[in-house]
Amino acid sequence: MNQSLAVVLGMSIAYFFSLLGLLLAYFSYRRKHRGQKKEK
Repeated sequence: MNQSLAVVLGMSIAYFFSLLGLLLAYFSYRRKHRGQKKEK
Protein backbone atom coordinates (compact mmCIF):
# COMPACT_ATOMS: atom_id res chain seq x y z
CA MET A 1 0.00 0.00 0.00
CA ASN A 2 1.30 3.47 -0.87
CA GLN A 3 1.97 5.68 2.16
CA SER A 4 0.22 8.74 0.70
CA LEU A 5 -2.84 6.59 -0.03
CA ALA A 6 -2.85 5.35 3.56
CA VAL A 7 -2.62 8.93 4.87
CA VAL A 8 -5.51 10.09 2.68
CA LEU A 9 -7.58 7.06 3.68
CA GLY A 10 -6.90 7.61 7.37
CA MET A 11 -7.71 11.31 7.18
CA SER A 12 -10.97 10.67 5.30
CA ILE A 13 -11.98 8.03 7.87
CA ALA A 14 -11.19 10.42 10.74
CA TYR A 15 -13.15 13.20 9.02
CA PHE A 16 -16.11 10.88 8.44
CA PHE A 17 -16.23 9.79 12.07
CA SER A 18 -15.88 13.34 13.39
CA LEU A 19 -18.75 14.43 11.14
CA LEU A 20 -20.83 11.45 12.30
CA GLY A 21 -20.18 12.34 15.96
CA LEU A 22 -21.08 15.97 15.31
CA LEU A 23 -24.37 15.00 13.67
CA LEU A 24 -25.16 12.56 16.48
CA ALA A 25 -24.51 15.21 19.14
CA TYR A 26 -26.60 17.76 17.21
CA PHE A 27 -29.58 15.43 16.88
CA SER A 28 -29.42 14.34 20.52
CA TYR A 29 -29.25 18.01 21.60
CA ARG A 30 -32.22 18.89 19.40
CA ARG A 31 -34.24 15.99 20.78
CA LYS A 32 -33.51 17.04 24.39
CA HIS A 33 -34.22 20.69 23.63
CA ARG A 34 -37.52 19.89 21.93
CA GLY A 35 -38.52 17.68 24.85
CA GLN A 36 -37.89 20.49 27.31
CA LYS A 37 -39.93 22.92 25.22
CA LYS A 38 -42.94 20.59 25.18
CA GLU A 39 -42.93 20.28 29.00
CA LYS A 40 -43.11 24.05 29.58
